[in-house]
Amino acid sequence: MIGSCRARSVTSGYLKSPAFFPKKTKMLHQTCHITARPMSTDMTDLECRPRPTRTSQFMVVGLGNHSMPETRHSVGMATIDRLCRRLKGTWNKDRDCQGDIAVATLADQHQIILLKPRLLMNINGRSVIKTARKYQVASRNVYLLHDDLDRTFGKFNIKEGGSAGGHNGVKSAICALGTDVMPRLKIGIGRPTNRNAVTDYVLSGFSIPEKECLSQILDECVQTLIDHMVKKAEKT
Repeated sequence: MIGSCRARSVTSGYLKSPAFFPKKTKMLHQTCHITARPMSTDMTDLECRPRPTRTSQFMVVGLGNHSMPETRHSVGMATIDRLCRRLKGTWNKDRDCQGDIAVATLADQHQIILLKPRLLMNINGRSVIKTARKYQVASRNVYLLHDDLDRTFGKFNIKEGGSAGGHNGVKSAICALGTDVMPRLKIGIGRPTNRNAVTDYVLSGFSIPEKECLSQILDECVQTLIDHMVKKAEKT
């Protein structure tokens, strides 16, 4: 099991300190409330309900707080909204998956499932695993889009798997899927001058100067993401 995944009643998805979390943890199927079966690192071999006739190539998840879409912490959701418009997708609420889902096509041949969880940041993994199972998407093809405090505003990059880096939204997804192989598009939001004010900072909106640049940044993020998926598809 990779990390612990005890749900916390906080809205901010960043770790506060090691003492903030209980030392004792329960088994993955107890804390995530997903399944009593052992988790697989490849979602294609899990039983899915319903089982579609076509296996999806990719799944993209915009992490954020659904009720606070305009905040820095929800820039992942803003990015997936831009991607959805680019691919001419339409959002539909899916109660079973606990999120909004759009099905689109990349390069006229690769099906992409777009997901915006309707859960708090630190428990969105429940929505991620339900959607990955439903559409039979392998964990290695699940992209996580999220904010990054360690990158200045306007900077972004794609990371190929690895640790959550202190981001509870990513940690929840890792816990639910049982693996950390998911690629991530990390979008810089910078850090506040007062390092003790991280929670207030990530839950606040962008400044006026930042908003003037945000649209172009999101477009660049979307293009980078599309290019990465196309290249990855060509290798498979």
